[in-house]
Amino acid sequence: MLSGNLAEFPLLRLFETLMGAARGGALWIEHPQFAGCIYLQGGHPVHAEAGSLCGLETLELLAGIRSAPFRFESGAQTQQRSIAPGLETHQLILHQFEAWKEIELPDNWGLLLQTRPTSSQTQLSPLEVRVLALADSKSLAQILMNGQLTPLETAQVLAKLLRMGLLEASLQRTVPPERLVVLSLYGGEQGVAVIDVDLFVHWQTLLGGPFLLRVRAKTQEISLRPEPRIQMQGRLGLFERDLRRLRLSRGMRVEAWPELV
Repeated sequence: MLSGNLAEFPLLRLFETLMGAARGGALWIEHPQFAGCIYLQGGHPVHAEAGSLCGLETLELLAGIRSAPFRFESGAQTQQRSIAPGLETHQLILHQFEAWKEIELPDNWGLLLQTRPTSSQTQLSPLEVRVLALADSKSLAQILMNGQLTPLETAQVLAKLLRMGLLEASLQRTVPPERLVVLSLYGGEQGVAVIDVDLFVHWQTLLGGPFLLRVRAKTQEISLRPEPRIQMQGRLGLFERDLRRLRLSRGMRVEAWPELV
C-alpha cells in the first residue's frame, strides 16, 4: 500500500504517478477536518467524494490541500461514477491545481472564520457579500465545502476577504469531551441527541452560538442535533436508528463534545 503525506508528495505528482502506471484503486486523503476519497480506474479518476461533495467538485477541493496524510489502496473499486475519464477531465484537473497556486489561504483549514467590523465604506460584489455571510463562525473547511458555491470560487473570494481584513481566521475554541452514559429513547426520530439542559447552556455559552454534538463510540463518530432536557445529567439520549448506526445499547459510555454549526 502506497502511503505518505501530501507535504512531501504533492497530490498533482501523486496523480501523475498513478496515471502513468495506469493504477486502479482508492486514494484516501485523510485531512484533519474531513476524509476525501478518489477512485481510479486505469490511472484515471472515475469517482470522488468528500463530505457532501462529489465528483469534480471533490477534486477541486482536494487540489487545494498542501498537507495531509494519504494512502492508496490498490484494487479497491466502486460502482459509482461521478467523473468521466478522458483528456478533457485531465486538463480540468490541471487547471484546478494551477488556480489554487494563486490563492493565499491558511494551510490550517480548521481555523474559525469571523467577520470583522470596518469603518470604511467597502464596495463588495453580491458574491462577496454572500460568501462573507456564509463564512461567519464557520471553519475554512466548512465554508469550502458549503455546497452552494464551488470550492475554488469560494476559496478565491475568501482569500480576498481575508486580505481586505473583512474576515479573520483564528483557532477554534476547543471543548473537552464529556463521558456520557447512553440512554435509549422511544420514537422514530433520527439525528437527535438529548443532553442535560445545563450542559447544553454551558456549551452554547462557551462556543458563543448554535452547535452540533459530535458523538464518538469506539471507532465511529457522527454529528447530531442537540436537544436539551431536564434531569439528564451524565446521560445522552439516543433514538433507535442512531443507536443502530453507532452499534450502541443502553448503559454504554460514549464521548461527546460540541462543534460549531
